[in-house]
Amino acid sequence: MMRHWLIILPLILSACKPEPKIATYEVKSENSAALAKASEAPSNKMNAMKGDASMQAEVASFGEPKWGSIPKTWTASAPNPMRKGSWSITQADGSKAEIAVTVFPGDVGGDVANVNRWRGQLGLEKVGEDKIKSDQNSINVGNLSGRVYQLISTDGKKSTTAVILPKNNATWFFKLTGDTGLVSAEKESFLKMVTQTQLP
Repeated sequence: MMRHWLIILPLILSACKPEPKIATYEVKSENSAALAKASEAPSNKMNAMKGDASMQAEVASFGEPKWGSIPKTWTASAPNPMRKGSWSITQADGSKAEIAVTVFPGDVGGDVANVNRWRGQLGLEKVGEDKIKSDQNSINVGNLSGRVYQLISTDGKKSTTAVILPKNNATWFFKLTGDTGLVSAEKESFLKMVTQTQLP
C-alpha cells in the first residue's frame, strides 16, 4: 500500500501547482520608422513613375518637328521620350558635342532661370536679367522670334550655344554643347538647322 502512495503522491502534488502565467511583451524596434518608410517606398516610386509618364505624354502631345538640314557629321542618338531630337558629333581628335531639342509647357521659369542653369553646367556664376538680355541675339524661325545665347566656360574648354523659341504657350529649346572648338565649328550649321526647322 505504501508503495502505491509513493507513486500517486507526486502526481497529486503536480496537479495542485498553479498554472504558469504567460506574459506578453511588445518590443519596438529602433528601425520601425525606417521599416515603415521602406514599406512606403514602392508607392512613392510609383508616383514618380506616374509623374514621368505624365510629362512624357505631355511632351509627346506637342507633335514632331520637320527638321531643317542635318549635316552628315551628326549622328542621331537613341530615342529619348523627353527629347524631340538628339544628335552627337565626334571628331577624329576626340572632340565631342551634342545637340538636343526639347519642348515644355509655359516658359519653364523664363530666360533668366534657364540661362543661369546652363551657366551653372559650365561652372559659371549666375547673372542678372540685364546681363542676360545684353548677351542675347535674336533669331527668326519661320514667323517665330527666338533668342540665341552663347556661353563659354571660364577655362574656355566647354561651350554652349542655345536657342529659346516660344510657340503656342510652350517653349522649344535647341542646345548645342560640348568642346569649345567643335561647338564653334558647328555653330553655323546648328543655327541653320534651327531656322529651317518647322515646328508642329
